[in-house]
Amino acid sequence: MKHLKWLFALKFSIIGLFATSIYAQTNSITPNKLQQSQIARGYGMFIHFGVNTFNEIEWSKGNLPASSFNPTNLDCDQWIKTAKEAGFRYVILITKHHDGFCLWDSKFTNYDVGEAAVKTDILAEVSKACKKYGLEFGLYYSLWDRHEPAHNNKNSQVYVDYMKSQLTELLTNYGKICELWFDGGWAKKDEDWHLKEVYNHIKSLQPNCLVTVNHTIRMPGQKKARLPKDMQEGDTIRYFPVDFRTKDPNMARWDDPKLYTYNDTLRYLTFEHTICLSERWNWFQKNNIMPARSIDELEELFYWGTANNNILIVNVPPDQTGQIRENERIALLQLADRLGIRNGKKVLPKPKTNLLFNKVITASDSSYLTQNPPTLINDYSIETWWQAKEKQVSFEIDLSTKTEFNKVVIMEQPVLTKLKDEFSIIRKYNIEDFQIDILVEGAWKCIYRGDNIGACKTLKMPEKLVAEKIRFIIHEAKNAPAISHFALYN
Repeated sequence: MKHLKWLFALKFSIIGLFATSIYAQTNSITPNKLQQSQIARGYGMFIHFGVNTFNEIEWSKGNLPASSFNPTNLDCDQWIKTAKEAGFRYVILITKHHDGFCLWDSKFTNYDVGEAAVKTDILAEVSKACKKYGLEFGLYYSLWDRHEPAHNNKNSQVYVDYMKSQLTELLTNYGKICELWFDGGWAKKDEDWHLKEVYNHIKSLQPNCLVTVNHTIRMPGQKKARLPKDMQEGDTIRYFPVDFRTKDPNMARWDDPKLYTYNDTLRYLTFEHTICLSERWNWFQKNNIMPARSIDELEELFYWGTANNNILIVNVPPDQTGQIRENERIALLQLADRLGIRNGKKVLPKPKTNLLFNKVITASDSSYLTQNPPTLINDYSIETWWQAKEKQVSFEIDLSTKTEFNKVVIMEQPVLTKLKDEFSIIRKYNIEDFQIDILVEGAWKCIYRGDNIGACKTLKMPEKLVAEKIRFIIHEAKNAPAISHFALYN
């Protein structure tokens, strides 16, 4: 029997001896050395792979048979080779999702690869490939476990001891771990995770491993998480101690604050974004080939995700063969070429600031929804949007002075439809005919006329242009259009 959950309980109890000051490193209003190393990495690949991959579902309940995990041509080396070619600096691998299925042969559960059709230790293979290609290795581990009986024990310490046993396996058998990403904290009361105890246990094994818990910041006066676009300096840290913030799948503001409060003390926490490469926003791969996001959208999300000392990780899930699909691999390489980071040989490009941020904007459609005014087109968030009520509308932005630019970016807010797996979505767009004009010396000139925008359209001008105002006209739309982001860059 592998269910020897409590064999090492006594051994792990001595970890408390190391607890006195390990988390003191989180008490700083500037990034410490570990946080600086994370900021320097900047760009990583998330890898969702597990029993869900083979069952057309995103969140399973821990009752899918382990035998259904059956990749037909597993090649973990291909995953990390792709990551290297695409310019990623590190990978974060799902070790155990909410279903509880483990990608290594754990001594503390029988719901793992040891009981699967393919018994390969995925962590060992990924760790080996990361060393081969020179990438750092990080791990995701779900706090929520829908399979393990100890999770529901009334004595919360029972499950905490189970987690510490598994974390010891993860942190002693697979080399250096740069980050440990906890998720699913909403499944219990926050205090039931004994996070300080678990954090100190991690640091005693790998002091240089950064730790986070998803939904890191608390909504003021509530128990639920604060969205990154709404985070304010001094907001309360929900889970402590942690070394950085996460709240997938949301994007932070361009001016994302960094100082958050625990026990009346401000602490510096950078933000790690997580997005899906897939247009359908599926974390686990599906049977049918899914389209990847456009390169225009991925490029803009890269700059938003890495601005202001933040980090971006892109989820690239292997399919049922156990390999990254070719259409998604090609999309990653196209993005790397556009960013100039193929094979990781160059430093990550620095984001440029939108020249239209918070400039005076007016819209022809005065009947827009009250909660979606035109000022949300050029604010500091790409998760807010102007929602018109008419199909033929326009807006105009006063640049206040003659402004030089050579790139325009437009992001249309989609209409979302959920798919049957209860997580993936289809995004549909309304704009079918639009025009961009600039005001030069008192006269309007058209610089572009196009049809669809979709998630994102990037227009690179053949030469630099100078404008006093810019106007966006929608001539035709299926339904009332919405714009979340409009930008000029030089």
